Amino acid sequence: QSALPPQLARQLLAPSSKRHLIEWLAEDVVVPDGVAAPSLDQCYRALDAVAGAKDATETHLYGRLCDLTNLDLRLVCYDLTSTYFEGERRPSDRFASRAFGYSRDHRADRPQVVLGLLCTADGIPIAHHVFAGDTNDVTTLPGVLDDLQARFGVGRVCVVADRGLISAANIAALDAGGFEHVLATRLHRDPTCAAALSASAAPDARWIPVPAARSAACEVTVDGRRCVVVASLERWARDRARTVELVAKTETQLLALEDRVRAGRLKDERAIARAAQRILDASGVARLFDLEIAPGRFLYHYNQTAHAYEELLAGRYVLTTSLPADHASAAQVVVAYRQLLGVEHRFRVLKDFLALRPVFHWTEQRVRGHIALCVTAAVIEALISADLAAHDVRDPDLPDQHLSARRCLDTLQRLRRITLDADRRRIDVITRRDALQARCLAALGIDTHPWDHPQLHS
Repeated sequence: QSALPPQLARQLLAPSSKRHLIEWLAEDVVVPDGVAAPSLDQCYRALDAVAGAKDATETHLYGRLCDLTNLDLRLVCYDLTSTYFEGERRPSDRFASRAFGYSRDHRADRPQVVLGLLCTADGIPIAHHVFAGDTNDVTTLPGVLDDLQARFGVGRVCVVADRGLISAANIAALDAGGFEHVLATRLHRDPTCAAALSASAAPDARWIPVPAARSAACEVTVDGRRCVVVASLERWARDRARTVELVAKTETQLLALEDRVRAGRLKDERAIARAAQRILDASGVARLFDLEIAPGRFLYHYNQTAHAYEELLAGRYVLTTSLPADHASAAQVVVAYRQLLGVEHRFRVLKDFLALRPVFHWTEQRVRGHIALCVTAAVIEALISADLAAHDVRDPDLPDQHLSARRCLDTLQRLRRITLDADRRRIDVITRRDALQARCLAALGIDTHPWDHPQLHS
């Protein structure tokens, strides 16, 4: 247990290897009297203990968060990411979950695991799940829902999730568990999305502004399901520009292929098909093109139906929800879905601030311990951020934003304890706080009055 607080502190302040942790504790940290710095072996064994106690730790933290923050779990957000490994790439009996799969880090050349994170509407992590690296996102939700009910004893909760998790089976699992839901539909090859978009384009469609999301919403019903179509001018401009760019790039490549075939440099039908497929597979807009291929012949055409749908889709997305209109308006459904941004922010915190990736541990237990340690640190980061916002501590360089937990901790790291030896006596003095450090410490509820008086030791 004594090895855990230093590892959490190091993860928040300056993530690095366990060997560097030992050096850091010895050279840069004031360790409280009576507390022994852990050994390297204790640090590694502590990770095994963290992995084994993950469920109990999360349940305990949930109870403490309910007491400390009036935690509201009427809305829970669920999303997934992946984290990759350096070193050994071959399958291993010691690490069954390490596998190649879809990489959110754009590292398809590295094995990975998939991480599912449950957060409150405020972005505070309450539970996490580690899946094999080749796990399909859509298969993870039923087990996560069962665990949520079993461990946290939640009542009526609304689950918010992104389009990669929508399926008939998952909607059935949500209904069977008594969960409400707000889910994004897939944008393509989804009849519900297409029908909702068409209905929202009708002359009598009623749109309402959603200022909190800088968008507008239109509520429609599709096959008895309540849907909310969301439109944003910013998203429309981005989608249109992206589509025009990709179409122009793909058309240039298809024209070059057409010229090769016309000049007789490429005649075999299968070779032409392979060349065309390589272009479309990498284009991101393959659905917008139809091809004619024969021996010594290649032509491409625009798919007018697909182009019309793309025009309708530009700047829009569709949500489906089980929340009745008298419980949540269309605008509130949109705002609820936008809470997923809190999970995405926690993923960025985990990967960029807390150094979740890449992982260098070799066994499944150690990796799960490393992930659990990082998620616990992310809980602390979220609470620090909430305290800074509650006390309106602003970033001096970005006055329209609250100070981030990362910059707060960087600022506080500049505080030092200086030890003076004088006439067989030792005097400990804490350096004076600047204005920003003082505001941070006050926001975190740290009593600094004892720091104002030198500590004398004979």
